Parts: sequence; C-alpha cells; structure tokens
Amino acid sequence: MSEEPSATIKGRECGSCTLCCKLLKIPETESDKGSWCRHCVTGKGCGIYETRPQRCRDFMCGYLIWDAVPDHWLPAKSRIVVVSEMGFRINFTVDPGAPNRWREAPWHAEIKAMAVLAFQQNRQVLVTVGKRVIAMLPDREVELGFVGEDEVVVTGKRPDGSWGAAKVLKDDPQMADGGASVPLN
Repeated sequence: MSEEPSATIKGRECGSCTLCCKLLKIPETESDKGSWCRHCVTGKGCGIYETRPQRCRDFMCGYLIWDAVPDHWLPAKSRIVVVSEMGFRINFTVDPGAPNRWREAPWHAEIKAMAVLAFQQNRQVLVTVGKRVIAMLPDREVELGFVGEDEVVVTGKRPDGSWGAAKVLKDDPQMADGGASVPLN
C-alpha cells in the first residue's frame, strides 16, 4: 500500500456507514473504542456533522482512500474498519459484534496478503477485536492480548530468521534502540 492520498477513491463514500463512530476512540466526544459515539445516528451519520471534532473531519478509513482495499471492505458490510496508524501500521479494527468476521473469506486471505506486502515496506499489520490485538506476520499470527495505551507493538525478524511480535512498555529501556533488542514471540 502506498501513502494515503488526500482524496477518496472514485465512487466511494461513507453513505450510511457509521462503523468508525463505534470502533474508534474519539476523546473529543468522550467516545471509547467499541461504544457508539453519543452523536452518531446509526445508519445515518453524525448528529453534529457541521460542528464535529477536527479528528472526525480528518479521518478517512482505508476503504475510502486505498485502492488496495476492494469494495467489499465497506465497513458497514465487512464489519471491519481499516485504519492507518502512525504512518507505518495498518490496523484492521473489527466490530466486537462480529468478532470472527476477519477470519472469514475473503477478508482473512486479503489481510494475510496485505501483511506480506506491508512487511516488505517496513509496516505492521494488526487486527484489533475489542481490546484484543493480533499481530499479522507474513508467516503467522501472534496473539498479543490487550495492548495498553502505555505500550507499543514491536514486529520484526527474530535471531532465527523467522518473524516475531511483542508488546512492550513505551518507556522500556529496550525501546531506546527502536525496539531492535526486544525479544519477539
């Protein structure tokens, strides 16, 4: 996947999809991950659209902006919101109401394929289901459990040449070298 374009893919729009209003944390509206924003009118859109927070104005999910994400990834249909995080991570945030959706066809195979491509570009691929995080590696999945706001996910090659992942406290001394010394699962 390339860097995020500033415009949406032709023919794609949010329409009646409001899943990001449930799955993403929006501090300005006191909305937490997995809970509907109090301003969301489910299936219609934002009840405060004209005065919505800048974070909401700026947000565009992967379905809207990445041509590598096919049409069946519309969050209202897939129950998955594809999010770019920190410029190097792709997070497939799954609706807790359909926790195994990401394991179904065609989504699971496409997530695995995107993980292979992402690692070639020094990116991470995570799947988040509620508070559970799974690191998608080119050759396997690593269950990381709950990843707190004071933690980071580190991925890379292990000494034996296989891929690994781990969660580490942000202020862990092992993070001083960018996480290169973190033992990976």
